[in-house]
Amino acid sequence: MQKKLSEVFVEQYQALLGVAFQLTRNEEDALDLMQDLAETIARNDRPSSSIEHPMAFFRTCLRNARINSLKKSQREVPSEPEVFSQIPGTDSVESDVVGSAAMAWLKRELESYPLEMREAFYLYFFDGYSLDEVAKKLNINKNTLSQRFVRIRSKLVKKASDQSLFFALLVLFLLKPR
Repeated sequence: MQKKLSEVFVEQYQALLGVAFQLTRNEEDALDLMQDLAETIARNDRPSSSIEHPMAFFRTCLRNARINSLKKSQREVPSEPEVFSQIPGTDSVESDVVGSAAMAWLKRELESYPLEMREAFYLYFFDGYSLDEVAKKLNINKNTLSQRFVRIRSKLVKKASDQSLFFALLVLFLLKPR
């Protein structure tokens, strides 16, 4: 008998919770994302073989849920006490600021690329899909996609190095090929 998505979810719960925490940097928000993912899976539980790469699918769902929650929170006008209680405490404010700045910069730079390449970039570098899976999903030759990634990555690193060597290293780290 084939495993269902819910069984894979339960087996990979700790790894997925780590992904959710990386996305939110807050335990409560990470648990909320996990609950949303569990509800989504429960509503449409099917054999895991129906999805080529279940873990990548789960990571994409988590990322999309996080993006939706951020968009929703930007539309909301919090009252004064909520503003202060939402500021997460971290060990290193500097690392959070630098990491957030790098991701914001990277997202702004990716906006100049066609939608298809942006999506390919997100799927490969952030969601963990393989190059073959991204190429198949977008109906692009794997070698062509790989060459485009190499060119885009080198352009982004060059632009980042114009700001600082540290920033370029951070972008290189964020966009490390697998």
